[in-house]
Amino acid sequence: MNRILVTLLLILFHLSSMSQNKELKKLFSKGKYDQVIDKAQVLLQGNATDPDLNSILGRAFTDSKQFTKAIPYLEKSIASDIGSNEIKAVSKAYLAKCYFINSEEQRAVAMLKECLNDSESKEATKYAHKYLGLFQTGIYYKAWELIETDNIRFHFQDKTKLKNAEEYMDRINLNFKRITKTLNVEPTKKVDFFVWSDRKEAFRKFDRPLGFPNSDLCIVNVWQNQTRDYELCHMLSQLALQSKFKTMLISEGLGVYFDQMDQNLLKLARLEVPKDKFSLLKLWEDPTKYERDLSYPVGAAFIEFLINKGGRENLKEFLSMQTIKHAREVYPDFQKWVNSFEAMLMQ
Repeated sequence: MNRILVTLLLILFHLSSMSQNKELKKLFSKGKYDQVIDKAQVLLQGNATDPDLNSILGRAFTDSKQFTKAIPYLEKSIASDIGSNEIKAVSKAYLAKCYFINSEEQRAVAMLKECLNDSESKEATKYAHKYLGLFQTGIYYKAWELIETDNIRFHFQDKTKLKNAEEYMDRINLNFKRITKTLNVEPTKKVDFFVWSDRKEAFRKFDRPLGFPNSDLCIVNVWQNQTRDYELCHMLSQLALQSKFKTMLISEGLGVYFDQMDQNLLKLARLEVPKDKFSLLKLWEDPTKYERDLSYPVGAAFIEFLINKGGRENLKEFLSMQTIKHAREVYPDFQKWVNSFEAMLMQ
């Protein structure tokens, strides 16, 4: 009789666990990672070795960009004696991304290749295909020239086509130092900076035009002749701020600010601003109201203005939500500052 009771209890526990895990997977599929994390952590208190719970919690941490926190849960899921091969494969694929971000590139690549070879899960196979391409560590890139500096690894498709490669790298490295100092951010790994000479080939590989960054992986792809290569700024800014809302005036202006901060930014903006009538807030809300490129010099001058008036810490707070409403919350004298900035521009 006791044996039957124990069996029934085990069955009930198993069914309850399946129901809870199903709920978590539903939340995960909707991108509600915070809820998954909260619920899974509570459930793990009573069953710390559950491979399914550890897997979904690790994946939720991964997709919410908390990579270091994800690792032990994904490792537990893989090490479990009772976990299915499918769950282990999915955990391994996500763990590979976390390892890559923590500068264990070779280990990450090896794990993704295992996912492809084992074919235990369609989800894991798809994930592995995607990130083996995004890591940009395959044989295709071995022929590129690699130059490693303190903070950035430069990968050149054809360095001979650059007018002055040394000057180019010096400028990017200088911008890296300026951005990381101002925004107080330190990437988890060296930045891999890919400089393409053939942008059509890049489009065929990524199905999108150059340039673009990947803030999770600390990878930047640019065309060698880009006139505005502020992708490094966009990547580091996203790492530092996790901005919830961006605008062209502020995000592009920030890139110009770091790239040209040794110049007279206000003077450069004055040369572009229409002399008859101009409104900073109109440009902010709708860049098409004026010449499209006006956001670049005006945004850079305004960023410099905000730093001088309110300091770096307030700037970081404002940059997390680049709306006029949020600017007014961060800067009590915001409207006075806008009036003053516009007057300075129109001089």
